[in-house]
Amino acid sequence: MQTFTVELTPTAETTYQKIYADAQACIHAGETSNAKLTLLRMVDEAIDKIIPHDPFSVGNALSGPLSNVFRVSKGRLRIYYAASSKERKIVILYISETLRKNGDVRDPYSIFTRLVLSGRFDEVFTKLGVRVPPRGANLHPPMFQ
Repeated sequence: MQTFTVELTPTAETTYQKIYADAQACIHAGETSNAKLTLLRMVDEAIDKIIPHDPFSVGNALSGPLSNVFRVSKGRLRIYYAASSKERKIVILYISETLRKNGDVRDPYSIFTRLVLSGRFDEVFTKLGVRVPPRGANLHPPMFQ
């Protein structure tokens, strides 16, 4: 089995730090069954086990202009990442815990698509040797159930 290093972009790191801090606050308050702890466990499991186990899973691939990006979803949680088999590296691009509502501006796929198409992750794609998604006025987020 091929091993990968996992890195987080500053965007993903900021979200992870908030999730971690919220979970720690629950632990200090004695709330051991709080949903914030469950969220942290889900994120850690995805980053440490699920994504590195099969980073190029066809079932996790996005479509259209984001076909070079993958995502893991569980409940409200969405973790978007890019990977390189040549570099043996996975970069977590964005972590979202917002509700999925197709067409809504706060839909995690809409937010992520806007971030990618703004060029925020172009340097990551270039360093990984992954195709930078094309820019265009009529590009829409990938469709999922």
